[in-house]
Amino acid sequence: MTALLIGLGSVAALLVLLALGLEIAYALAVVGVVGLFLIGGVPLAQGVLATAPYSSVAKFALVVLPMFILMGELVVATGMARHAYVAARAWLGRLPGGLMMTAVGASALLATTSGSSIAATVTVGRVSIAEMRRYGYDGGLAAGTVAVAGTLAALIPPSALLVFYALLSDQSISAMLLAGIGPGLLSAALFMLTAYLIGRLRPALAPRLAQPADWRERLSSLRLFAPLGTLVLVVLGGIYSGLVTATEAAAFGALVALIMLALSGRLTLPRLDEALSSSARITCMIFLIIIGGTLFARMLAFAGVPLALAEFIRGLDISPMAVVLVMMLILTVLGMFIDPIGMLMLTLPFFLPVVKQLGIDPIWFGVLVVLQAELGVITPPIGMHLFVVNKIAPDITFASIIRGSLPFMACQFLLVALVILFPPIALWVPGQLR
Repeated sequence: MTALLIGLGSVAALLVLLALGLEIAYALAVVGVVGLFLIGGVPLAQGVLATAPYSSVAKFALVVLPMFILMGELVVATGMARHAYVAARAWLGRLPGGLMMTAVGASALLATTSGSSIAATVTVGRVSIAEMRRYGYDGGLAAGTVAVAGTLAALIPPSALLVFYALLSDQSISAMLLAGIGPGLLSAALFMLTAYLIGRLRPALAPRLAQPADWRERLSSLRLFAPLGTLVLVVLGGIYSGLVTATEAAAFGALVALIMLALSGRLTLPRLDEALSSSARITCMIFLIIIGGTLFARMLAFAGVPLALAEFIRGLDISPMAVVLVMMLILTVLGMFIDPIGMLMLTLPFFLPVVKQLGIDPIWFGVLVVLQAELGVITPPIGMHLFVVNKIAPDITFASIIRGSLPFMACQFLLVALVILFPPIALWVPGQLR
C-alpha cells in the first residue's frame, strides 16, 4: 500500500472515529500516530512522537491564547457584561426590536474583551433572555438572537479563533486580529438591522418598550463604557499603533482586567480561582487539539496528501474563487458536527497548501474560515450556541430556538458573500499596518 493510500485511508478512519463520538483531539492523535507507523514503521512514528507534541505547543506565540482567555474570564468576573447590557439598552431599547438590538450591542461590546463566543453567549444570555421574555418577546426569537449574536466574539478582536488560525497558518497575529474588525462590525450592523425589521414588521413577536430610557439615563450610561473602552485601547490601540505585539497586548489586557476586578470590589479568592481554573481548562483543551492536529498534519505531509490535493485541484482548471466556494461548502457541512477549533485542525492541513498554490490571500481566507466555523455553532444538529441558550432557558424548545435564529443566520450567509465579493471589508484595516 502506498503512502498516499495510507493517508487517504487515515482520513476515512478519522471520520469514523469522530462519528463514533471520540473527542477530536484524541481522534487526530490516534489516526496520526497509526498512519505514521504504517508509512514509516516504528522509527518514523517514534521520531515524530519524540518531538512534535512538545514543539507544537512550546511556542512563545501561543501565550496569546491563555492571556486573551484569562482576560475574558476576568471581565466576566467584574460584572462588566451587565454594564454593557445596561448601556446598550439605554441607547437601543427605545427602537423597534430594541431589546434584541440591545442583546446584539451587548454581545459586540463584550466581544471587545472576550475571545470566546460561548462565554459571550452565556454571559449575555443570562442577562437578556429573561428580560426580553418579561417584556413579551417571543421566547424562541429571544434565545435565537442571543445564540447568533454570540458569534461576534469570534470576529471582533481579541478573538481566540482568529489567533488560532494565525498560529496554524503562520500569519501575523496582529494582522489577523485587525482583519476581524470590519466583518465583525458589519455583522453586528446586519444583526441589528434584522432585529429592527422584525420589531417593525412583527411587533407582536418583539413589542416596543412602553417606557424607554430618557436622555439623562443615556448620558449617564456612557460612564459604563469606560472600563470596556480602556481594555479596547490597551489591546487594539496597542496593536494598531505598533507599540506592542499581539502577545504583549494580551498580557497587558489580562493585567488591566485583573486591576479592574480589584477596583470593582469583586476580587475574591473564589472568583480569581474560578477565572484561573476556567482559563486553564480551556487552554489545555486547545493545546490538546493542537498536539493531535500536529500529529495528524505530519502524517498527511509524509503521505503526500496535501501536495496531491493541491496538484489535483490545479489540474481541474477551475478558478481560485470556485475552489474557495467549495472549501466554504465543506466547512459549512463539517460545522454542523464538529466544534470550530477541531474543524480548523481537521481541514487546514488540506486547505492551506491549496491556498498557497493558488495565490489566495491567507488573511482574507482566514476570515472566511472563521466565519464558516462560527456559522457551525448556530447550525443544527450540533450547534453549540443553540444548546447553550437552551440550558439558560430550558422551557424554550430547541425547535423554537432554531426558528428564532434563522433570520440572523441568513445574515451570516450574507456576510460571507459580502466578504467574498468585497475583500477590503476584511483586508483594509490590517492593510494600514503594511
